[in-house]
Amino acid sequence: MTYDEYVATLRAEAEAFAAAATDAPLDRHVPSCPEWTVADLARHLGIHHRWVTANVGRPPADGPASLADRASPPEGAALVGWIPEGADALARHLERTGPAAPSWTWTGDQTAAFWARRTAIETSIHRWDVENAVGAPAGFAPPVAADAIDEFLSIMPVRVAGVGGTIHLHTTDTEGEWLVRLDDGGAHVTREHAKGDVALRGPASELLLVVLGRRTPSSVDRFGDDALCARWLESARF
Repeated sequence: MTYDEYVATLRAEAEAFAAAATDAPLDRHVPSCPEWTVADLARHLGIHHRWVTANVGRPPADGPASLADRASPPEGAALVGWIPEGADALARHLERTGPAAPSWTWTGDQTAAFWARRTAIETSIHRWDVENAVGAPAGFAPPVAADAIDEFLSIMPVRVAGVGGTIHLHTTDTEGEWLVRLDDGGAHVTREHAKGDVALRGPASELLLVVLGRRTPSSVDRFGDDALCARWLESARF
């Protein structure tokens, strides 16, 4: 996906989040985020957008922006409108800075491009979470879902202590194949077609939901070592 596509996805998914949240009591439990209500999820996402805005264009040497400096979320129904408002402000800031702008991140990619990708994916996932809390959630566009899998595997360290093995992931409706090699040092990921001890294969949207722990492996084609698959998915949950 391109930088402009990430920015467009951020805006669209924030609007979709707000539309779903409008139909839900703010105290409704969010099943895929078991410790949160709809209001908790909205606060999290709105704070995320504003914190990311403060980090886009921030010199990496300065370290992360302080969460304490962000405005407090509004109460009641105003909380829902706070989501697209913050996402649009972030989108406009990303457009002004451009993808190459030096920006603090916690990864080796110290540019605004990292944040465009990260926040588009974060907003997409939480849009699914809130839709899932109120009814039948829409899936993800295949390119977005495949990119989200790739991002997850590249920035989320996963450790399955004392366990060696390999997991092959394969999307069936868009390009996307990964081999995850597990050892005591963590997970090592390559983008390749290869045989693994476990294979998970299916549409990108469903495969993403499995990787994120929001669907069970039975929702995609699964082959190989079920115990290894379960341990890996549990360790990857966040």
